[in-house]
Amino acid sequence: MRFRDLFIAALLLLAPSLASAQMPGQNPAERAALIREAFASTYGKALTADFGKALRKDADPACLGDKGLNPDQLEARGRDLLIKWGTRLMDGIADLHDPKAFAERFPDSAELERLKQNADVKRYLAIAAPARQATILDLVVEHFARYLLISRTKPVFASPLETGNQDILSKNPSDAVEKAMDRFVASKKSAALDRYLDLSDRAAAAQTASLKKEQVIALGGPHSFFKGIEADLAELCNGSRR
Repeated sequence: MRFRDLFIAALLLLAPSLASAQMPGQNPAERAALIREAFASTYGKALTADFGKALRKDADPACLGDKGLNPDQLEARGRDLLIKWGTRLMDGIADLHDPKAFAERFPDSAELERLKQNADVKRYLAIAAPARQATILDLVVEHFARYLLISRTKPVFASPLETGNQDILSKNPSDAVEKAMDRFVASKKSAALDRYLDLSDRAAAAQTASLKKEQVIALGGPHSFFKGIEADLAELCNGSRR
């Protein structure tokens, strides 16, 4: 396979995770709210604390003094940075999809939206919410850490998926949530929920098929959405080359 084909294949493999994090038709305000909610979760707080440690470790003491920053402030500031750039990542990924192509492949968007008002579907979505948040967090942190590594930018930071940090990974609720989702579906004889799940699968497939492949190739990888973050890291006395 040529590089461009490999890259497209990689993004297509990532598409199901993206689809579970972002529902079709979400607007920027909804995506921003999802990011904030995700980082307010227990798993999000654990990831933020880990990033805060990295910021404190690699912060320039002279810079902290000049800016009047206490090292203890870096964790909260780091969380705000991850929320800002995580939102940019999710918005950028949304822009990689052609809405016209999506609509042609999935003409049932209105029905999918109506089904979200069904009581059983609402309950299912509430159960699923923590897993969606965890998917978002993993996407943001993984590609942020990858950008820091590739650009050799401080702080030195890696995602727990890469390091295998069980103290953090144990706070990821996805496995327990997925089991709860399966139990809920099995316990219900709900035509509305069954229809919603079917349409959701079709919508995810349509999202994948509606990727703008030329833009995907030009991008170079999801981590590219973090280009320029050095200026914000510099405000936290990081951001220099390693």
